[in-house]
Amino acid sequence: MDIFLDSKIISDKKLSPNAIAAYTALRMIQNLNTNKYYVNIKLLVFQLTDNIIISRKYTERLSDGLNELIIKEYIEVATNNADKDYVLDISNLIIDNHSDSSKDKTFFVVIESDEIHKIMNLDSRLDKFSVLRYFMCMLSTVNYSATYYDVMGKEYYNFVGFMTNDYIGSLCGVTSYTTYDKYNHLLEDNELIYIFRHSVMLRDEKGQLKNLPNHYGRFKDKELIIGYAVNRENFELGEDAVDKRANESRSLMQKYYCMVKYGTEYPKKEVRRIYRYVHYRNQQNEKNYKQAIEKGYSGEEFLDKIVPEDIFYKYEYLFVKDSSVPGNINTGNIVSNDNWGEPVSMEHNFSVEEILDMPTKGEVQMNLPLANTDCVGHNDLCKNESHGEYNHGLFGVTGKDLDCIDIDDLY
Repeated sequence: MDIFLDSKIISDKKLSPNAIAAYTALRMIQNLNTNKYYVNIKLLVFQLTDNIIISRKYTERLSDGLNELIIKEYIEVATNNADKDYVLDISNLIIDNHSDSSKDKTFFVVIESDEIHKIMNLDSRLDKFSVLRYFMCMLSTVNYSATYYDVMGKEYYNFVGFMTNDYIGSLCGVTSYTTYDKYNHLLEDNELIYIFRHSVMLRDEKGQLKNLPNHYGRFKDKELIIGYAVNRENFELGEDAVDKRANESRSLMQKYYCMVKYGTEYPKKEVRRIYRYVHYRNQQNEKNYKQAIEKGYSGEEFLDKIVPEDIFYKYEYLFVKDSSVPGNINTGNIVSNDNWGEPVSMEHNFSVEEILDMPTKGEVQMNLPLANTDCVGHNDLCKNESHGEYNHGLFGVTGKDLDCIDIDDLY
C-alpha cells in the first residue's frame, strides 16, 4: 500500500521523530470517507511494524508522538481514557489536491507500507524512528522532472534525486555528517536506497575542483539512477570533469611530502589514509621493478618512484596487529564516506583494491594549482636531492635530504 505524506509535516523540525512516526501510522489507517477513528497505541505500533509483538519502547515513543500531534493541533481528541484509547479527528491530515488553485496544492511524498515495516524492523542500534524520517525526507527530494530514456526509448521520471546530504539532513534536523552517513549506509545495506557516488570532480569557472552531488533514489530504481548519473558525467560535464581518484592520489602524495619536509601533522584518520596509499604505491612499484628485472630490463623507472616510509614509524597505531586477521596490519576501519556536493566537506577512504588501481607516473595530470596542499606557507613539494635515491623496504636504502621541487617531478 502506498502512503501519501505531507512533505511540510515530515520536514517540520518542530516535530520530533516520535511525532512523525505517529503521523505516518495515522496516515496508514486514514481514508477520505472518515474523519473520526478509534485509535490506541498498539494499533499504531502494528501499522508501523506489521508485528503484534509490541515493544514497550515503541509504545512509549508513539504515545509521546501522538500527544505531540494533539498539543500542536495537527489532530483533535474527540474522546480518550486512561488506558490511552482515543477517538481522534484526523481530518486535518487528509491530502486533498483537487483544488484548481496551485497555491492550495500540497507537496507530498509517497512511501510504501513495506518500506515502513522494513525500516521499523531493522536489526540496528540506530534510532529507527529517526531513520524512517530521514528516509522519507530523502525521498521527498527526488526530482520529479529529471528524465531518463533507456535503449528502447522508454521514458522514466520521478526516480532520482541529487540534493546535497546537508540539505537532506536539514529537512529532518540531522546536522551531523557522521549520523546521516550511518543512516545512508544502513539504508543501502538493506536495499532501501541506492546511492551513485561519482568518480569525477567538476572544475568551476574559477578553476576550483568541486564534488558532484551524489545521485540517489530507491534501490529498485538502481539501474535508472546509474544510467542517469553516467549520462550526466559523459554528456554534460565534458572537459570540466576531473578524475577524483587521480586527484585524491595526488593530494595524498602532497601531504606525504609535507610530512617529510615540513613535519606537518595530520589527524590519525588522515595519517592512516596517507600511509595506506604510500605503502601500497611502494608495493606496486616494487612488484613492477621485480617483473622488469626478470624480463631483463633495468626497472629504474619503478625504482625512482619508491619513497621512504620511515616518517610513519613514530605512529605506532599504524602497525598494531589486527587480532581478527593474523599477520595483518591494522590501518583502521576503511569507511567509504560520501560526497554529497559542495556544501559538504568530506573525503573518501579507499579500499586496498582501489589503492592498487590508483595511478602512478604518467597517469596523473599535473595541471592543478598547488595552493591547497595543507602546507601552510609552502606551495612547493619535496624530493631527494639525488634523483633515484628514494628507496624503501625491499632495497634497504633511505631517502637523503629533501629540497622543494615542482609537483611534476614527483611522479
